[in-house]
Amino acid sequence: MKIIIHRGNAEIGAACLEIQSAAGARVLIDAGSELDGEKAELPPCIGSIDAVFISHAHPDHFGLAGGIPKSIPIYCGEIAGKIIQTAGAFGSKLGAGGFEFTPFKSGDKIWIKDICITPCLTDHSVPDSYAFVAEADGKKALYTGDFRLTGRKQGAAKRLLKIAASSDALIVEGTRVEGSGEGAETEAAVEEKIAETINAHKDLPAFAICSGINVDRIVSFYKACKRTRRVFVCDIYTALILWQMGKLGAKVPQMTWSDMRVLSRGEIFARHRKYLEKSMDSLGARDFRSLVYSRGVGITLDEIAASPEKYLIKTNQIEAVMEKCSIKKANIIYSMWGGYMDEKFDPLGRYQALSAGNVFSKIHASGHIAREELFDFIDALAPKKLVPFHTNAPEKFKEKYPRAITGPGDICV
Repeated sequence: MKIIIHRGNAEIGAACLEIQSAAGARVLIDAGSELDGEKAELPPCIGSIDAVFISHAHPDHFGLAGGIPKSIPIYCGEIAGKIIQTAGAFGSKLGAGGFEFTPFKSGDKIWIKDICITPCLTDHSVPDSYAFVAEADGKKALYTGDFRLTGRKQGAAKRLLKIAASSDALIVEGTRVEGSGEGAETEAAVEEKIAETINAHKDLPAFAICSGINVDRIVSFYKACKRTRRVFVCDIYTALILWQMGKLGAKVPQMTWSDMRVLSRGEIFARHRKYLEKSMDSLGARDFRSLVYSRGVGITLDEIAASPEKYLIKTNQIEAVMEKCSIKKANIIYSMWGGYMDEKFDPLGRYQALSAGNVFSKIHASGHIAREELFDFIDALAPKKLVPFHTNAPEKFKEKYPRAITGPGDICV
């Protein structure tokens, strides 16, 4: 078996690698767009690939999927596939329009010629994330994808260690190998701190800044609302993802619940309504559409303005909502990677402006495993070959594991 690193060994983003058997079977794992730096492209060999597996619904792992020839099957988790389709329908410029996929479940053994791929559910900041065990030519390799030990599926890593025991190679993410302390908290701690800041500012309306696909975090905000007797309000995009997950059996907040409402009415939310109207058939969301505008589900800004302190609102339109509702001061909870607040990613200084005159809190837990936990995981698995991936600092692996393979190219297992 051969592992071919196309891109992602020395950067966070643009994840793309290949598993090749001696008989010539070829499987591509992830086809991600870049987060920074040189524009990512599909590898030149894409036409000879037998199948593509997507680990999870973050663009640095699926962003190039729209350019994969339709003749090549794409496999991913069912919820992950729905999220990717929804992201494309809601104006995403990720190249995943018309995304078609074959769903798998954790533990399935999927044969692509003489390569066997087994997806294994992991704990990450986006739902339905997977590691992959690849077997061919009597060898076994584990690709961890992005994972952590601090979310709501903490037992996933232990199961992964058992499934991937005696691996010949480990391709492991190292996002936080440099030792960044940000987000070292657990998801449970995030929920607790959100509730604390709401209770500390009971007279203020609260706003959440977070990704709609970080469902663990959405659940944390919702649970904090339950604890503080607030109503959780979100945008159509977030509500649609939760609705799709609910249809597939996931126990996540739903817009029909009495303590949840959706920003589906009013001019400032017209863009999301436009996306929904255009894509409801392709997304199988006609039932969603009939509900999201209904009384008791959709909420008006007049309702919010009447008692703004009753709500915690997840929206990208914070400034517009505050203006329309005559809100002079708010409790704003920022719950994403802190780097997005830097001038490089926020050149207009939006977050600095929001923090001025408002209560502004940064409460976050990373979707990636911390340095010491990462090294413990590697030691427990004890692979014959270690391949760092999804990291800006592959040399940090060399300090502890001198035989780590940090360059791009072919690795014979």
